[in-house]
Amino acid sequence: MKNQTCLKSKQFCISHIGRRPNHEDNFLFGGEYITPDEQKEMGEKQLVCRTEDTAANVRFFAVCDGMGGHSAGEIASHICVARLAELEAATKLPKGFIQNMFMRLCAVPNRGNIKEVVALCQKTISDINDEICAKGREIPAFRGMGATLVLLVMRGSECAVLNIGDSRAYFFDGANLAQITKDHTVGQRMLDLNILTHEELMNFPDSKNLNRYIGFDEPGFRLEADEYFIDAGNGFIMLCSDGVSDSLTDAEIEEYLRTESNVEAAARNIIEQAVAKQDSDNATVIIVSTGE
Repeated sequence: MKNQTCLKSKQFCISHIGRRPNHEDNFLFGGEYITPDEQKEMGEKQLVCRTEDTAANVRFFAVCDGMGGHSAGEIASHICVARLAELEAATKLPKGFIQNMFMRLCAVPNRGNIKEVVALCQKTISDINDEICAKGREIPAFRGMGATLVLLVMRGSECAVLNIGDSRAYFFDGANLAQITKDHTVGQRMLDLNILTHEELMNFPDSKNLNRYIGFDEPGFRLEADEYFIDAGNGFIMLCSDGVSDSLTDAEIEEYLRTESNVEAAARNIIEQAVAKQDSDNATVIIVSTGE
């Protein structure tokens, strides 16, 4: 039996540019995200970190991985986290308050349940998709831009994860790591249909092609995220971009979580190992305690 670790109950977020010229990852953590100015400085700074301890009743944590030519990927991921930050702020407003920042939505009262919060997130995600698609149609340089999204919503002791694309959420109970989300990729579809094995998928050239993402532009299409309602208990949820999950195996991630004494050390080690790979991608990790 594997030794069980006890990571300190602190949230931590770290994002690294890897060996890429631009930083297209972004995150939402403690109501904050990487600003456009910070994104421009990532080539020099390499990484950005956040730590947070809060007693807020409703909390959002998100990782977005932008895609698109030039700076379009950075813009798409920034739009995602900025709009979600606005929604998170609105959930803390008094009941009946009408939000007018970018859409009209009744704010969620603290006594609202997790499903009500998730429903508002789905509405916001659909609106974000419309906004990004509209920018792509209006500005030629932004055509085809998009982003993945994995979002953790916490309301008191309740947890839910929403996912679009191939950024991932995992649950770590102190000994074992389990993937919560399922990738929206051609490769995952091949696995689901038993067309390819995991070994065959390694040589399949289209395995990473996304079949659902923010920025999917089809007339009449309403984008929805997959929903996972989690009875997490005492443990940790880790969100990451594919710069982590493509570079490290689940067994490696589990080992780094199990052998470190706190979430900051674990997150830093995971990122360090991920970006050490040749031609490493942008890499982002958020680790959140689900216990007392």
